[in-house]
Order: sequence, then C-alpha cells, then structure tokens
Amino acid sequence: MKQPLRIAAIVLAAGQSKRMGPVNKLLMDIEGIPMVERVVSVIQAVGVEKTLVVTGYERDRIEQCLNGYDIEFVWNADYEAGMGTSLAAGAKALAQQRIDGILVCLGDLPYLEVDTMRKAMDCFYEAKSDKIVVPVFQGKRGHPVIFPVRYRPDLEGLKGDAGARALIEQEAGNLLELDLSDQGTIRDLDTM
Repeated sequence: MKQPLRIAAIVLAAGQSKRMGPVNKLLMDIEGIPMVERVVSVIQAVGVEKTLVVTGYERDRIEQCLNGYDIEFVWNADYEAGMGTSLAAGAKALAQQRIDGILVCLGDLPYLEVDTMRKAMDCFYEAKSDKIVVPVFQGKRGHPVIFPVRYRPDLEGLKGDAGARALIEQEAGNLLELDLSDQGTIRDLDTM
C-alpha cells in the first residue's frame, strides 16, 4: 500500500470569463452541477491534504456555490492581472503547510475524471515527489499539474496571464508527461 501523499490542491476560480460575455462560466450548470463544483468534487474525491480555491471575479457567488465543501478560499485582489497572480496567491497561502506537492487545476474543466486525478497523483508518488507531473491528451498538455513543493517560491512569483507555462518549459528536465485517454484534462468550456 502506498504511503499517503501530502498534496495540497489549488483550484483557479478567479477569472472573469470574458469570452462568455456577462455569464460566469464557472457557475454554469454542466449536467446539473455548477462547473467549478464539479472540479472541486473530483479533487475532494481523491483525498488531498488541503484544497484552496482562489477567487476573484464574483467572489461571493463562487464561495456560495462551494459552501459545504472542506476547502479554504484565497482572495486574489489582483485577479484582473491574470492567472499567474491567482496561482501566486494560492502558493503564498500554502507557505506554512507541510506538503510534498502542489496540485494545480483550472476551475473550468467540468469533465475531468477522478481516475485521472488518481493517476496523476500516483505518477507523482512514483517519481518520489520529485518531478512536475503534467497530464497529456493526444499530444496536448492539460491539468491537473502537480509540482514538487520546492517550486512553491517559483509559483509565488508568477504574474500575468501565462500561469506556470514558462516555469514548466524552463524545467523540462524535471517534467513527467503522463499520457492519458481523458479528454477532460484539456476540455474546458471554450473547447466544448
């Protein structure tokens, strides 16, 4: 039996959904469940140590939607500056946590599967919590991405809208790409 991993999850749920017009896509019902709630429920099902949800745009509505889950909210006052600031806010909130890894997931991946989350965590464990794990579907990188905790300071320093893409490219030698058959790793609302 595998020893339990101490992984904290950061769910990025601060964006403005600009391409959706006045609708906050994170709150859209997908098969009867708000999109961001679907993502949080998958993460909670795999038993992470802690789940942080980074909010920004329509903070109150996101928090109300997720009421009842064992999560903590992190407010990103600078959310309009892009995804990097949300990831930085989440990483900063983990500064005092004793963890092995940081799982990062977008809040708009409604078809992500529990099995995919488990496979990514197993891959991280098998790499002795030492490699960045990135799921890949048909050659395209997706989520969740799991970072060894040593990358927390790098994540804290992120800015702009590119997220951790540049960090992942820079650390290519410490990267494990996990080929999966789950289109949910890349299928956000914009690609549905």
